[in-house]
Amino acid sequence: MSPPLLCLLVIFSAVAGKGPGSSGGVGATGSDGSASVVADAGAHATPATAASSIAPAPTSPPGSTTRAPLAALGPAALLARLDALYAQRDDRRILAEQRQFLDERARQVPSDFEIQWRAARVYFWLGDDPSLPAEDRSKLGKTGWDYAERAVTLAPQRVEGHYWAAVNIGSYALGLGVMRALAAGLEGKFRERLGRAEQIAPGYNHGGVGVAWGRFYEKLPWPKRDRAKAEDHLRKVLGQVSPNNLRARVFLADTLAQEGKPQEAKQLLDQVAAAPIGRYDAAEERRAKALGQGLTPSIIKMLK
Repeated sequence: MSPPLLCLLVIFSAVAGKGPGSSGGVGATGSDGSASVVADAGAHATPATAASSIAPAPTSPPGSTTRAPLAALGPAALLARLDALYAQRDDRRILAEQRQFLDERARQVPSDFEIQWRAARVYFWLGDDPSLPAEDRSKLGKTGWDYAERAVTLAPQRVEGHYWAAVNIGSYALGLGVMRALAAGLEGKFRERLGRAEQIAPGYNHGGVGVAWGRFYEKLPWPKRDRAKAEDHLRKVLGQVSPNNLRARVFLADTLAQEGKPQEAKQLLDQVAAAPIGRYDAAEERRAKALGQGLTPSIIKMLK
């Protein structure tokens, strides 16, 4: 699979395609070549088969997520509830509840920054689902990007709008292909938004900014690809920002494997597999573990 230049967001997405000359990198989507560099930097799509072997997320019994209707809550209580629901986003029923409410509230109150960026956050997670076709993930990414841009307009000094815009651009790029993504200027838009997020809060989202940069530089097509920069960003996340970040470990393992260092890559993946869930973001940790499981067979093959 070829890596679209805009796979920037593949940092978080498992839809990342393989770069020219690479062999089965993390999050490969298959043979359609639709994944882009932008997408690779922001999303972490993982094979559904790998995800199925991870301990399933707890599911909630009917009625357990709405002690009081979200619409009835005051501003502070509402934001606290939305964040609590987001922490349980790998429960599909809870995720659907958030999505429906945020879509409605965002339309009703387009000037509410806190609602707009939270809607963008939910749409990134939806578009990061590796079980979905690239076209569906792209549509979700575009919706998330739109919400995030509204948040940027409302509060340009805050990190949330910039960051979620960048990673959603990556998801959006998945369905475009390289030439259309380049023609649309998505690489520059991704760089602008992630660069501003880095200026405001470089450690945001458990080191997500650095993870996105690392994946971006890994998935750029030759001759733009820069694995030294990719490795540097990912090691910085793990060494200085968020030592427990599992996605950073998986993406670093992929970069090291492409550099001819499968032994170190395997060590990183073993650490991901052994890591307990719940150290920083259980839903994200489960998704990263599935991504690591998807990468492991190709690393083992390199060691033979």
